[in-house]
Amino acid sequence: MQEIVLHRIWESQDFPINELTTTTGEAIQVIKIGKPNPFSGPDFRHARIRIGDREWSGHVELHVKASDWYLHGHQRDQAYDTVILHVVWEANFEVRRRDGTLIPTLSLSEIVSRKALNKTDKSTSSGRNIRLACKGMLSSVPVNMVNSWRDELFWHRLNKKCVEIDLWGQASNFNWEQVLFKALLKGFGLNHNGKAFLSLERALPFDVFRKLTHNLPALESVFLGLCGLLSGEYSEDPYFLSLKKEYLYLSTKYKLSADACHTPVFFSLRPHNFPTIRLSQLAQLYHQLPNLFDRIRRAKSLPALKNLLNTHASSYWNTHYTFGKSGTYELKKLSNSFKDLLLLNAVFPVLRCYGEYIGKVVDIQIMQWATELKAEQNSLIRTFKKEGISSQNAFESQALIHLHTHYCRKNKCLQCQWGTYILYGK
Repeated sequence: MQEIVLHRIWESQDFPINELTTTTGEAIQVIKIGKPNPFSGPDFRHARIRIGDREWSGHVELHVKASDWYLHGHQRDQAYDTVILHVVWEANFEVRRRDGTLIPTLSLSEIVSRKALNKTDKSTSSGRNIRLACKGMLSSVPVNMVNSWRDELFWHRLNKKCVEIDLWGQASNFNWEQVLFKALLKGFGLNHNGKAFLSLERALPFDVFRKLTHNLPALESVFLGLCGLLSGEYSEDPYFLSLKKEYLYLSTKYKLSADACHTPVFFSLRPHNFPTIRLSQLAQLYHQLPNLFDRIRRAKSLPALKNLLNTHASSYWNTHYTFGKSGTYELKKLSNSFKDLLLLNAVFPVLRCYGEYIGKVVDIQIMQWATELKAEQNSLIRTFKKEGISSQNAFESQALIHLHTHYCRKNKCLQCQWGTYILYGK
């Protein structure tokens, strides 16, 4: 059982809703399931649920095992004091709030049918949001039109990223080291935590950041502290305590406030993408190369660019993904696929904007590097492949991602060259 599957089950309410009871035997009536929460805190916010003879308004938290409540440290977090229902697959533990009050728990393992579970699991793993109105018809599009439109789509995607980069350039008086830092913050956070990581830049003045790059523990403590990841209590974890002490000192010295920062999420992320790991890797990268943009702009080849991104999390994370819980040893370095994403989503857009700023055309170089990168491997790319549109490299797969996001999902078939050909033959 994966937590994302449990999330879908609760969202769809695909179980006998008239037979619900808590683990202590009280009747449950779900009036409003709540809205999915993309940020930190409980999984579904503003739910309305009747438990016994009393109606409650508050939040719903989901876990595979009830004991995960304590594994994730929710018993110490005031954001979870307003949870009115704990929805779990396995009720293996009694869960209480910070004040000691018992949280009503709903166990789904006994009431969700195997058919409903298989359906939810299948829809989650197959990417059910992928929709192609032209399914079965793309093979009729001439090859030259496939190639020309795909080329345009890649540049549309890059141009869209450059709009934001240009604004960052203007705001920083075209300090390109600062612009790259913002782009990498967003890139390291990926879709789930990109905005949260980017909010770091608002709370951490760039001149202070530059002063801290020579001191890795200091930089890591500020990254984690401002993001709210040092707020727990791990009295037996020396590394956590040392980072927290360092952060409290630096936040006082430089008058840093976490008010402008969003707390990143862990939900539905693979452990290697946990914000603790990614922020440590970013701190290590800038500790190694404080003048990273200068090195990037002088790189002459794709291998040289990728070598600049050779970094790893600090040694504590070799045996940890979160504070307080150790595991098997593994060096948490940037994978080749993650480096590719950083190049496509951060480095290439910044280089293109910088080229325009100094009057140098770099499009041919960027296109060459993009064709040297491997194509992404995901359900969307596989869906297009089944329709006869294969991606041989990242230049082509990035184009398809842009097509699906900005055309297919929005039913803009008449603005798509392939769509207009299928409909009108031209």
